[in-house]
Amino acid sequence: MARRNNRNKIKAQYELEVQREKERREKLQKKRERKVQKDEKETVKKVSRKVLRRMKARAQEKAEKDGDHEDGEDAAMEEEEEK
Repeated sequence: MARRNNRNKIKAQYELEVQREKERREKLQKKRERKVQKDEKETVKKVSRKVLRRMKARAQEKAEKDGDHEDGEDAAMEEEEEK
C-alpha cells in the first residue's frame, strides 16, 4: 500500500506542476498579447497652442533654409503627432 500511495503522491505532484506550468505559459502569452496591443496604439500627446506655434515657426524657418515651405508644415505636424 505504501508504494501505491507514493506513486499517487508523485503522480499528483507531477500533474500539479504540469498544470502550474501550463497556467504560467498562458499568463505569459496573454501578457505578451496585451503588450503588443498596447504598442500598436498610436498615442498623440496634446501640445499647447504656444508650443505648437513655436514648432510651426521652427519648421517654417527650417523649410526656408531648405527652400521648401510645404514640407516644413508637414514636419511640424509630424512632430506634434510624435509627441
